[in-house]
Amino acid sequence: MSTKISMTEAKLDDTAAMRQFLAAIPDGDQLAKVLENPGGISSRAYEDETWTARFVASNGHTVRCFAVSDITIDQAEMIAAVRMDLLACNADEFADMVALALGPTL
Repeated sequence: MSTKISMTEAKLDDTAAMRQFLAAIPDGDQLAKVLENPGGISSRAYEDETWTARFVASNGHTVRCFAVSDITIDQAEMIAAVRMDLLACNADEFADMVALALGPTL
């Protein structure tokens, strides 16, 4: 497996950026409804077909998604167990957290 990590983010009040952000996420229309929560959200999802986990967080103004591809659902759960503030970290910090969570399985 060749694990890849990507990060995308958008301002919730930027219609064009949100359209692009949601287009890359399966069931993005459902996520759009969840993002209407003004208090923010933290969520994750796993796609069996692509072996991709998505970790999404919003503070009511900005939304960020980290996608980790080519991992199993068990590995996605190991990443989720670390409990990191997704809005406070950058792509490198998230990658370090994934490496810590998955250890030698990465």
